[in-house]
Amino acid sequence: MYDLLEKANTPDGLKELAKSDLPKLADQMRQFIIETVAGRTGGHLGSGLGTVELTIALHYFYNLLNHDSVVFDVGHQCYPHKLLTGRRERFGTLRQYKGISGFPDPKESPFDLVKTGHGGTSLSTALGIAVANKRQGFADRTSIAVIGDGALQEGQALEALNHGGDMRDLKYVIVLNDNEHGIGPATGALANYFSKFRTSQAYTSAKKDIKKMLKMLDDSAGSFGRAVHDVLDHVKAGLHGLMPATHPGVLFEELGYFYYGPIDGHDIEQMLEAFENIQRIPKPVVLHVMTKKGKGFNNDEPDHYAYHAAKTHSKLTAHLPKEFKLASGPAYTDVFVEKTFELIEKDEKVIAITAAMLQGTGLEKVQQKHPDRVYDVGMAEQHAVGFAQGLKLGGLKPICAVYSTFMQRSVDQLFQELALIKTPVLMALDRAGLVGPDGATHNGVFDIAYLSMLPNTVLMAPRDATELKDMMEFGLELSLPAAVRFPRTKAPALDKELPHDQPLELGKAEVLREGDDGVVIAYGSMVYHALEAADLIEERHNKKLTIVNARFAKPFDESLFAKLIEKHPHVFTVEEHVRRGGFGSIVLEFANRARLESGKIEVLAIDDRFVDHGARVEVLQEVGLDPEGIAASIERRLGLKGSGSESGSTRNVSAGSSVS
Repeated sequence: MYDLLEKANTPDGLKELAKSDLPKLADQMRQFIIETVAGRTGGHLGSGLGTVELTIALHYFYNLLNHDSVVFDVGHQCYPHKLLTGRRERFGTLRQYKGISGFPDPKESPFDLVKTGHGGTSLSTALGIAVANKRQGFADRTSIAVIGDGALQEGQALEALNHGGDMRDLKYVIVLNDNEHGIGPATGALANYFSKFRTSQAYTSAKKDIKKMLKMLDDSAGSFGRAVHDVLDHVKAGLHGLMPATHPGVLFEELGYFYYGPIDGHDIEQMLEAFENIQRIPKPVVLHVMTKKGKGFNNDEPDHYAYHAAKTHSKLTAHLPKEFKLASGPAYTDVFVEKTFELIEKDEKVIAITAAMLQGTGLEKVQQKHPDRVYDVGMAEQHAVGFAQGLKLGGLKPICAVYSTFMQRSVDQLFQELALIKTPVLMALDRAGLVGPDGATHNGVFDIAYLSMLPNTVLMAPRDATELKDMMEFGLELSLPAAVRFPRTKAPALDKELPHDQPLELGKAEVLREGDDGVVIAYGSMVYHALEAADLIEERHNKKLTIVNARFAKPFDESLFAKLIEKHPHVFTVEEHVRRGGFGSIVLEFANRARLESGKIEVLAIDDRFVDHGARVEVLQEVGLDPEGIAASIERRLGLKGSGSESGSTRNVSAGSSVS
């Protein structure tokens, strides 16, 4: 069934196939991806299905190992690339614990130069490689970036586009994979620009123009020096009069690129011809290919989201324990959406913003009911924060909903647009903590660090669904910028929540349980984990711990924490964040400043490393932040012996190390 795919396990094997076999190979690759991803592993299905033929053509034409190079933007498009670079046999482990990554990863293959999970970065990297090639005398090497039209609007991509267009004598190719949408339908002026072109008659006339260009280049003959540059400029100027206003080539040509296209991204022969032709161009090139995202899978499905990503098959997750025994309530994201609905309907000034994550943040549902109250600014997190500032200055109440890992792209705007002049904007940081199968590029484990360093900023994290709702309402009415972080998981069951007897007060924590053998100060998602860990310790050793819900990382409850540190022989802080610069670090700094005994404080957090992909319960266990791991770390510090400390002794060494 997969005879050609087995032969094309490497680029060398691919190049042994006849060109006439390549369309059949594409069919086999597409079927293999659908069977594996949709039927088993889950993953970003649609993008890879749209780039099958493009990837085959790239590997068939170029030598993408130690010579030419390719950088896939975001990484969603890389599944066909993995199949052709020796990873077909391990493809069934995609995004699974200890399996292969859902993104390019240099640890997996020398064909992967970078590990990319954020959009808009490929042009800068590929341009840098091209310049390095030129400076080191590798004039025959081509540097290629493959970027989707949805990512082209990202700020870094536009900056690189601007820089690259000013270069000459550079083998730098931008493959613009035009498939109409990213995770959802593309938004903004650039998306409209491409959309007008797709629905016009420019497609066929552009192909004629390109042939005319190349013929003039052929007729110029001789060296490709200044004379050819003059020919290119002359042809470009002449063609501007021929190109319709909707032709995207006008935009790229004005920026200094040689524009080639558009061509059918599912026609391998046409793409090979295009690669051959652009080899003769002595300047940066934009190769515009038209593809269909999700090709071959549910193509009659009108919902763009339907084939962006597939869920992991239950057979792969059935063996996993529940994250913790109370995690059977609503997903935190759903709670956020429910409260956003409530706030919008109660106050006409409330506006929601997201950056190309309508579905991920759940705001798609809000937009369907209130289309004028939800703004998707596209893949542009920096703009999202600046836009939120403007909305607030104009008298509205913005909620800026961005994944934690993506919000870190906006640190400058968080500093200048919000913190510097105390602009009250509520930031909802979804996917804060360990996200699971998306792994290191998407883990939201740095937000406490990059936000807590900014003056005039309030940081909160809820212990459960009810507290998330309370914090959203509380944060929206503050006179300072505020961030509330919540994880990608289910909240505790509503009927299992502890009583909410203490209303939110800025910077105040709450004591949930009293004990004399030590105190655990837990932040956000770790509160119920800490409670369960305390139960385990009490059952095993009859030791009772005080459990505190910190609620706030900034400002935090200095008065209460000082009393707790003075009273208890052992103090533990627990957070789903890296140790350095996190909540525990803030507590330690306070203890040092207040001349408290910091040596009794132990920070339970993620060690100084990146955590790879796997089910969230698996990676929490790996870093010692599941209830059993937290219990084991506490037992070691208290000098207790038992099943928890023994079984967790290896996995929790880094998470439980003392910091003073």
